[in-house]
Amino acid sequence: MMHPLIEFVLGVVSGGLAVSTAWGLFWLGVSLKGRARGTCGWPVVLKSTVAGVVPLSLVVAVLWWMGGRANLAFGIGVLGMPILLLGLWLRRMPDGRRAGTHMVAGVRQLMGEILGTHQGCGGCDHEHKHETCG
Repeated sequence: MMHPLIEFVLGVVSGGLAVSTAWGLFWLGVSLKGRARGTCGWPVVLKSTVAGVVPLSLVVAVLWWMGGRANLAFGIGVLGMPILLLGLWLRRMPDGRRAGTHMVAGVRQLMGEILGTHQGCGGCDHEHKHETCG
């Protein structure tokens, strides 16, 4: 009786770690591009590498501990965290927009800072074309 519950919980944990791995590797790509452009330093690359490698190694450790076998309870658990995040993404915020819209705006702003997209235009706003920016 407890084995399916334990495998489900391990699946939820592994699903969350997989999402964290993807997020860390995404920022690793952004930080490597920023490092190549000279707009961010090695500490940003190091932190994003750690953010991708540590959860990946924990997922590998969980799968190794389970003996490489996965069953239905584990598979349903793996889907748990991405489905939860999708639900949070679709939630409406007090201003009426979806939470995912706010997150995308924040990610774009941070990417712009790391990649130095708006360095040459003096902090451009949304009213002009960005052909001259970064």
